[in-house]
Amino acid sequence: MIGDSMSDVNAARAAKFSIICMSYGYNHGEDIRDYDPDAVIDTMTEIKDLIDW
Repeated sequence: MIGDSMSDVNAARAAKFSIICMSYGYNHGEDIRDYDPDAVIDTMTEIKDLIDW
């Protein structure tokens, strides 16, 4: 799953999905890294380096 908020991290964990978060977005000004996503990226082009095709 790809997201940008703690709600996205929580939803992914509940569904037993991996979660990649954007370093920017709608997270109430909090650093998304504090919510321990599987990865954090700054641009969408970085996804290709994380996904095993």
